[in-house]
Amino acid sequence: MKIGETQNTTSLAINNARKAKEEEEKALHNIATMRALSATDGSSMLIADAIMAEISGLTQGVRNANDAIGVLQIADSTLSNMTISADRINVLSVQLGNPALNSQQRAMIQSETNALKESMKDSVMQASFNGKNVFASEMTFVTGNDSSVTINMHAPNTSVLDVTNQQSILDFMSNVNMERANIGSTMKGIEHGINANLIAIVNMTAAESNLQDNDVAENYNELNQAILKQNAALHANTFNTKYLEQKVNTLLG
Repeated sequence: MKIGETQNTTSLAINNARKAKEEEEKALHNIATMRALSATDGSSMLIADAIMAEISGLTQGVRNANDAIGVLQIADSTLSNMTISADRINVLSVQLGNPALNSQQRAMIQSETNALKESMKDSVMQASFNGKNVFASEMTFVTGNDSSVTINMHAPNTSVLDVTNQQSILDFMSNVNMERANIGSTMKGIEHGINANLIAIVNMTAAESNLQDNDVAENYNELNQAILKQNAALHANTFNTKYLEQKVNTLLG
């Protein structure tokens, strides 16, 4: 190989390396581009924007629905603890029916009952989500696609609990259990809505992706090819430089 030919080959290798670098940067840009719709494709852009708007609405609806479930879970946990306390008061009520108890023992039963009732009131006051008491007011959560769920829970009245009247305790526990059943059914409905929205989001994302002029797999393939080309050009340039150096050294002898 003559020195002039070697120089031409070196120049070609440099040009190939530059072109490969440009291809690499283009592939990286396409991979990083979230939406690659052509501005000239007005109809596709209109459809894609509408789909994206609906996806955004459903996504926020899922977040709202999860918050609603959070509110219900806090309320259910509070009622569950109240049931445990009411069950203890029921045991005390039965115990109080023992005529062998003296006045001091009866007073202790009444004192424990009062403490349990006070603890139940405190748990209701502390049952909050994002700074709002879950039993204080009505909450309506928009869950997407013009759907919403309204939560309106009232704290059970602990003042009706009377350790000397076992029926009042049983009625209280029954009311709490009914409220918990309502909470459970509401949560099931919300979870069903979340699952439906997630399926819709996946399907619409796929539909929006089909409108894109940006195949991610193809872009990754082009990126790898560009890197291989760039490395090959650099190796060729290195080889030609060494070859030229050897020729010069031979001539200078």
